[in-house]
Amino acid sequence: MNISASTAPARASLSYPVVVLGRDDSGKAHASYFSAADGHMASRAANLMGMLALRADNDAIRSLLPKLPKGKLFDSGKAFVPFVKQDLYQQIAAHLPEADRAKAEAVRAAPTDVSQQGHAATPSNVPDDWSKIAVGSLVLATEDPLDGWFEATVIELKPDSVLRLQWRHYLDLPPFNRKLEDVALLHPTMKL
Repeated sequence: MNISASTAPARASLSYPVVVLGRDDSGKAHASYFSAADGHMASRAANLMGMLALRADNDAIRSLLPKLPKGKLFDSGKAFVPFVKQDLYQQIAAHLPEADRAKAEAVRAAPTDVSQQGHAATPSNVPDDWSKIAVGSLVLATEDPLDGWFEATVIELKPDSVLRLQWRHYLDLPPFNRKLEDVALLHPTMKL
């Protein structure tokens, strides 16, 4: 069967799922996948966030997708890209073009105002009991328990045991509310 010139461009523009990956200011690995329908927006979000986008255009990359959490796109043009285990991150990064592999290991610079906003983990802001949670405390929160738990800073104590939180590593995302019983504490031996 001959492929006409008019069908060749359609084949070249096929959409693929996209994996967004990168390291945060602590060197922790983040990666998630986005559907083919969201691939273009996910690639743009990766660029805005200083992360990398990898098209899942072969079986080796597609075989890793079930191991990854699904990412979430926001109206700001950025994305929520959860933590992943180091070995999975390395497997994904191995599929990047040679020029991007060093970027995948680079630690993103923390925003300059992090320490002023109380987002850095220190012994004084990691409570060991729920009764010690205060403004500036670092806790764990989730969008969905299946997506994992992530560090968030308490920015306001509201009535009825509601906490106003800000994601620690996603300062550009809007603050959100959680009831006290819907957050978790960091383990007391967490390395600061």
